[in-house]
Amino acid sequence: MSNEKNKNEELESEQQESRLSRRNFIKGTGAGIVAAGALAACSPQVADEVAATEEAPLSIANGSLSWETAPDPISDDDIVETIETDVVVVGAGFAGTTAALSSAENGAKVVVIEKASTWSGRGGGIGVFESKMMRDAGIELDKAEIAREWIEMCGNRAKESLIWTFLNNSGEAMDWWLDKAEPTGVTGIIWGGNYKGPTYTEYPCYHMFFGGPAAAAGKNPGAELANLMYDESLKEDVTYYFNTPGEQLIKEDGRVVGVIGKSEDGYKKFVASKGVILATGDIGGNEEMCEAYAPLALEANQSDYTPIGVNTGDGHKMGLWAGGAIQDTPFPTMLHPQAFSWIQYCFLFVNQRGQRFMNEDSWVQAKSLQTLNQPDNPWAYSIFDANWPEYVPQTVGIGGGMFWDSFRAYGTEWTPDGDRATIEGYIEDGDWGWKADTLEELAEKIGVPADEFVATVERYNALVEEGQDTDYGKRAELLFPIDEPPYYALKFGGALLTVVGGLDIDTQMRVLDADQNVVPGLYAVGNVSGSLYGQDYPIQVPGNSHGRCLTWGYLAGKAINEA
Repeated sequence: MSNEKNKNEELESEQQESRLSRRNFIKGTGAGIVAAGALAACSPQVADEVAATEEAPLSIANGSLSWETAPDPISDDDIVETIETDVVVVGAGFAGTTAALSSAENGAKVVVIEKASTWSGRGGGIGVFESKMMRDAGIELDKAEIAREWIEMCGNRAKESLIWTFLNNSGEAMDWWLDKAEPTGVTGIIWGGNYKGPTYTEYPCYHMFFGGPAAAAGKNPGAELANLMYDESLKEDVTYYFNTPGEQLIKEDGRVVGVIGKSEDGYKKFVASKGVILATGDIGGNEEMCEAYAPLALEANQSDYTPIGVNTGDGHKMGLWAGGAIQDTPFPTMLHPQAFSWIQYCFLFVNQRGQRFMNEDSWVQAKSLQTLNQPDNPWAYSIFDANWPEYVPQTVGIGGGMFWDSFRAYGTEWTPDGDRATIEGYIEDGDWGWKADTLEELAEKIGVPADEFVATVERYNALVEEGQDTDYGKRAELLFPIDEPPYYALKFGGALLTVVGGLDIDTQMRVLDADQNVVPGLYAVGNVSGSLYGQDYPIQVPGNSHGRCLTWGYLAGKAINEA
């Protein structure tokens, strides 16, 4: 046991040294954001044909970025095949397969090129403003209120036109998806565990799906989303070229007219008479681009993006080289406190020094950011006592949210059974959960100073007794004592899901240049597109990133055929 503990301590020390080194590097140069901002403000000059190359080392210190200069175009002599079509979609994730299907349904001949060996899907559901599932459940939301809260949470750095485009069109896109899903045997629920506090309020509009072809194949729930779009697009004669990453966009007379992909057989030129839709995902798999555009992404305890090696900012680069501009930097990040334990509740959080550091009645982004800012190690522990099964149901009706409430259907009651099994599993493994009969013993197990930890719990219990949290302002109705053994601790920290920033677009998903003029023939959807978020990732509509993939893909397919 001691050897295992020493190994864990050594690993944590190595991770911390790496994390601090990276932080110091970024702070020391001070050029990452400056360079990124300059690149966003001044789109590079491009030739008629614009190419992508292998990444060179990033040099933030001298102000240069490895991708800021457009590479030489690929010669026609290197092209082994030319494919002519109406629309080319670059990327076969949820946004890309949706854009392909929508484009085909609106009359286009469509080709999709994809870096990986197949389509991809992740996550658990889709967040939209309205749908027939919500109407059936009697859920009606205030669009203007959600828009105001979204704008505020983004620090007024998101485009209001895009926020309203999402709110006004996501319901139609969702119903379109549902009409296709129902015949396949997919069943859905509206998640009822949304955060219900007076601020950071989340609304019941997160759609989760189960039981379709992806589930039958043993894939995760998020795969169901792209799986449906892919299967439906095949019915519309969409052609897919897998293992064919986009290498360069092709421009003629100022218009994007195609893309060159690199297949196992060599370079293939895909000529698109109507245009190209970029759907290449985020930059989360590219450390250099994160250093420049979203340094916070590198501070997370872990990255949960999949598939590994795919989301590397390829579309961001190609779009820049074609004359597009990226949104204001730094990019927002989607950070959820799902590193380590997936349960936190709202009782008492302490850091590695055994100290309380925040109001635990908050939302997932805040919990992630606060833990990342803690001394010694960027994670925290949720502390509670034996009465948690009685306390939690008193909190979820006025609080809740991910990793506090459970993934239950709207209108159903929270029960402790699932959480009890999860917690016991963490304790049995001994890495993310601990239980002890005394506070001193619990402090020793989680490696925090016992005297400081005990004093923190005593102070917290005193606030509970007073009925007022004068230290951090937690609502009185969420104050519960920690005084009956056994005592529990669950380790949690921020994990990166995706970086939700990209190329600036208008309400027709058309990529814009630095002067807010359209780059003809070029569209962007999903996480390669930008400007819907700024400063932070809002979840008034939980799951709205997938909602954006669906809605932007749906709208892009219409727009590219109407241009």
